[in-house]
Order: sequence, then C-alpha cells, then structure tokens
Amino acid sequence: MLLEATGLDKQFNGVYALKQMGLSLKAGEIHGLVGENGAGKSTLIKILGGVYGADSGEICWEGKPLSGRLEAAQSRALGIRILYQENMLVPAFSGVENIWLGRPYPTKNGRILWDVMRQEAETKAAELGIEVNLQAPVMELRPPQKKCVEILRAILGECRLLILDEPTASLSDRETAMLFDVMKRLAAKGTAILYVSHRLEEVLSLTHRITVLRNGETAAVLDTKDATKELLIGHMSGMLTRQPEREPKRQEEGGRNTAKETCRREARPLEVRALSSRDGIVKNVSLTAPAGQITGIFGLCGSGRTELLECIYGCRRIKSGEVVLNGRGIKKSSPSKAVENGMAFICEDRRGKALINGGSLFDNMVLASIGRFSRRGRFLTGEAAAAAEKMQEFLKIKCMGLSQPVEELSGGNQQKAVFARALLTEPSVWLCDEPTQAVDVASRKEIHRLLQAEAKKGCAVVFVSSDLTEILEIADEVAVMAAGTIVARLKNSRLSPKEVLALCYGTEEGRKAV
Repeated sequence: MLLEATGLDKQFNGVYALKQMGLSLKAGEIHGLVGENGAGKSTLIKILGGVYGADSGEICWEGKPLSGRLEAAQSRALGIRILYQENMLVPAFSGVENIWLGRPYPTKNGRILWDVMRQEAETKAAELGIEVNLQAPVMELRPPQKKCVEILRAILGECRLLILDEPTASLSDRETAMLFDVMKRLAAKGTAILYVSHRLEEVLSLTHRITVLRNGETAAVLDTKDATKELLIGHMSGMLTRQPEREPKRQEEGGRNTAKETCRREARPLEVRALSSRDGIVKNVSLTAPAGQITGIFGLCGSGRTELLECIYGCRRIKSGEVVLNGRGIKKSSPSKAVENGMAFICEDRRGKALINGGSLFDNMVLASIGRFSRRGRFLTGEAAAAAEKMQEFLKIKCMGLSQPVEELSGGNQQKAVFARALLTEPSVWLCDEPTQAVDVASRKEIHRLLQAEAKKGCAVVFVSSDLTEILEIADEVAVMAAGTIVARLKNSRLSPKEVLALCYGTEEGRKAV
C-alpha cells in the first residue's frame, strides 16, 4: 500500500469529525471517497495535507508508520498534493507563474529563466495531453483549464498522491471527460488519486475502489465493480434499502389543479425582454418565469446561463433590453434594487461571492435583511437573532450556534446559510445558479423540496444546473441555451436528455424538436 490510515480520531469542541476512520490507497489507483456533508471527508483531506493533526490513530506511508503529526511540509515532501474545490490560483498571474508558485525559480546571473519555466510546464502539459495557453492570465481561462493548471502545479515536482475535492462541480460533461482523461493518464504513470465527489455516477465510472464515510466512520470499502448508486447511498445514509432517487415532478403530484393554483401559474412575476449584456455573452434573450413554477435553464459551458442570471439580478451590465419584476420595468437594475423588488439570487460561487468568510453564521444570514430588523437607525439584534434561530431550525443547519464562523460549516450547511439569507428577504422570484453544487444527496433533496415549496407558495423559480438529470427531475419547463441565447423552451413532460442535448449541440435532431 502507498498510504494506509487506521483508527483516525479527530474532535472539534468535543464533537467527533472522524472516529476510528480508516483508508488505504495503492499506487496507480483511482480511489473514490464519498459521504454526506459532515461525514468527515474534508477533515480527512486536511489531516493528509498537514492542516490538522489527528488526535489518535496511525498513518503509514509505503508500509512505514509516520511518527507524530503529519505536517504540511512533510506532506508535500512525501508527494501528497491536494486540489481543493475552490481554485487556489492567482487570477492575474499566467498559467506558468501559477504552476511555479511555491517553487524556487530557475535563475542565471541573477535573472529568472522564464523560458526554462515555460518549457518545463508545457512539456508536462504535453505528457498529459493538456491543451491550455499557459502564458495567458488565469482569469481568462475556463474552469476546466484552471483545474488543469492546478494539476500541472501539483505534478511539476514528484506527485505520489493527488487528492481532488469536487473537481467537476462547475464543469460541463465534455470538460469533465477531458479532466477524467488527464486523471487516467496520471494513474497509468503510477500516481494514486483520491477522488472526492458527491456525483456518484462519476465515482462509479472512474474509480477502482470506493470508501464510504458516515458520521466520521468508515461505513464501507467497496470494489467499484461490485458497487451501485443505491448501495452507496444506503451506506452513506445508514439504510441499505432506499426508494429510487428520482422523484415525481411537482406537476405529477396532487393539489395543483385548483382554480387558485391555475391563477398563480398565470401570474408572471419575472419577465425578461430582449436582454443583451454589454460584454456580448447574453444575446437578445426573452424569458418568462411564471409564478408557481420551476423554470429550468440548461446549456453547455459557455452558453451564457450564469451570465443571464447575473444580468437579471443586476450584477452584470446590460446593453439593451428590460427586466420586469412583478409588473415593474427595471432598465438599470442592481443587486440592492433586485432585493428590494423581491428577488433572491443563489449564485454559483458561494465561497467567493455569497458568503463573508470570517463572519459568523448569524452575520451571513441577516446581511440582506438589515432593513427589516432596523428601527429608527437601530439594529434590533434580538429580533434578528430570533428570526435567524427559527431559520436555522427550519433548514436544519448543523452548527455549534449562530456565532460559529461560517467557514467552519460543511459545504451543504454553508449553502443552507445562503438560502437562509434569501428566505429572510421573503422573495417572490428565485434565481438559482447551481444551487446544489457540491452538496450531499440529503442536502440536495432538502434544497429541491425548499424550492418546490417556494414555487407552491406562488414564487417564480429559475433553476440553472449543469446536471441535466437534476434539471429533468425538478423543472416544470426547460429553457435551452446555446451561444448566449435561448433556442427552445420545452414542457418537461417525458422530456429526454437526448432531446435537450441535441438542441444544445445544434444537431438536425435538435432542430426538428423545436
């Protein structure tokens, strides 16, 4: 075994994050690590990276026990490299500069040998079949290209174990396939890969073995050939039998055929009229989001899905067109105006754009509703705390209290904090961009149920996801985007993935479907 961890314990304030946890990895193996949020995956990764020290247990490297705590410098010296969910890159630096970060630059007579650095980076990229402009600033690269830059940085030196935490969370299917190809090439060269993901289909298609964590303990270790999605979910939840994951869409459920519900669906709290962004990404988009309905938006990476929501919310500049909220036209919108007019935006990048890292859970929850809890220039802390506590209980946010720093929460609970902030503003229109990205199966279902309940109350929900299966599970209607515009709107009644993808790729079959 390359790495073997046994009996790992780790507590935070008396609560076990890991309890007698075990993991083994072979050289050249792609090993999946799955579990619900809070199961201990992040804690294990940080122990292997030297961020945390285990309270007890043993880690062996190539059969030899490591004495004492595994420090960050020791972890790097062993060849352990970690790619976290969020890109750890300097946006203004080129790919080459980012790849060499943390390493001594080659020099001659006091001058940095940039050509040598570029050649080494490009040679390594060619070995793995990575095609990316390494001289361009990272801010100009697409998400999969940024992930490839991180991989190149990890393997420029000796990389014996590569740990990837939700690497495909923001990638399209095509980009994911490209990343998988790079990972397989690395494994073929003898690098062990620990692949952490909530996307069980990916884990089942890519890995050799899978370790399942539940409540900080190793629930199961399975050969992938013997595993199924249902079996993994059973181990993750502690129930080895579960109903099929796909639930009936809301239009198939009872209670929606009343005259009142019909009237709600006819209301149009959000209308987008011939909207174009100043940067040219969004092109002449018109869209109506009826009340009481979840409108899904699907498209390939670069189709303009995220940019459209940003234009509607007012955080991306508009060249022409109009956004109409509850009958009121807003030509020059802004996030503050959007909130005032009853709009909530769940953005894709919760760590970078939605949460205030360093702030408490309470601060993050009430940020958008300060006016609601203010009287005559005074902030009513008690009233706000009472509302936040109710929201924390309603959403089942696992925390040690409202004063806990939000960055200490698991990914799923951080996302719930974002939803709590939106709910406290009492919106009538929801814009959701990848709202279940990098959350566990249980949290994903809870978010789906929440949005379905909001729609049932009469809200309009616009739901963007790169997961087509998810779109087909939850949406009443699907708007398909390609090249910055909406090419079709389809009722989600026996709609197949093949029909939607044909429209995305502009095939003859897709044109016939319109």
